[in-house]
Amino acid sequence: MGQKVFFKNLDALRFIAFLFIFLGHALDTDSERIMNSDVYGWVKNYVYIFGKTGFSFAFVLSSYINTWVILEERQQAGKFKPWLYYVRRALRIWPLYFLVLFIGFVLLPLGMELIGKPYEEVGNPWYFILFVGNFFLIEHGWTHSPIISVLWSVSVEEQFYIFWPFLLILFRRHEKWLFLLLLIIFGITTVHYYGTDVNIWFHTLFLLGDIALGALFAFISFHRNWGFKQLENLSKTAIGGVYALFIFSLLAYHQLFDNALLPGAVNLIIEKLFYAIILSFFIFEQNFCLNSFFKFGNLNTVTYLGVISYGLFCFHEIGLLLGNQALIRFGLESDIWAFLFLKPLVAFVIILPFSHWSWNYFEKPILGLKRHFYTK
Repeated sequence: MGQKVFFKNLDALRFIAFLFIFLGHALDTDSERIMNSDVYGWVKNYVYIFGKTGFSFAFVLSSYINTWVILEERQQAGKFKPWLYYVRRALRIWPLYFLVLFIGFVLLPLGMELIGKPYEEVGNPWYFILFVGNFFLIEHGWTHSPIISVLWSVSVEEQFYIFWPFLLILFRRHEKWLFLLLLIIFGITTVHYYGTDVNIWFHTLFLLGDIALGALFAFISFHRNWGFKQLENLSKTAIGGVYALFIFSLLAYHQLFDNALLPGAVNLIIEKLFYAIILSFFIFEQNFCLNSFFKFGNLNTVTYLGVISYGLFCFHEIGLLLGNQALIRFGLESDIWAFLFLKPLVAFVIILPFSHWSWNYFEKPILGLKRHFYTK
């Protein structure tokens, strides 16, 4: 048995999530001249918000898709074997993940030494090998190389994959209590760590808000209950209103979620739930709404970029490092416009062929093995 339902519009959404993350990281700089620029300050303010939203979108998407896959296998085969699910997830995530770890921990230091710029990686490889890299960042801060640090989100997803099948089995027929429990844990974590030295944006329990709501919308979609018909038949006006609200929330982010009207932890809880709900709705709307203005699956190029988006994500910090070196080589490292436009463009042009090659000649052949690991 293989996966029965294919959501053709979600690949494009994957790319949009990546693009938000990419833009959020593209504007990191050590140049004081650029950081002191009014233009940089204005752009960075909004791009930072895009980066956070992109990671939320990635977690919501992952939760939605993986919950659907488990429910579908359980229904089609009459049972669900977690170990088969783990093998399929490993085939998808591990090959490219460990390749990038090898580049970051081994090849990059060797390459820097060869060009006379040796450095020692401060990151502990065991944290990342064991998929708890997000807790390394919480405890010790960034690794020397951003190539490694960015993989913290893969650790969060792997932790989710480990426990999610058993939670679905434990709470079978009582899923609403599972979602409520996850949201309560998310809220308690936010209140407990807010204002402390712990960067909760990397904490798995803080990210349960995204995970719980993505999974909730998967349940609504799969079982066609809990308001499915009402959502499916939403008017174009209502759908357009949700998209307009999302855009407005990005433009008025600080006024909405960074104000003194409510305690900081409450603002943060509202912010996370707001975006998790809207991003989950976008997934539902693209899959099931009958009155959508447009389905992103019709954009063939964007859809393909979504197909290779895991490679784009894993390689994008390498591209940004090379893009920055290109600016230095041509004496443009302090030019604000070159930094804002040329660096991201160069980085994307670099990682695009690598991601294309990785998907077609490395990831895809390995993924072909997944067909052997479904419950029959």
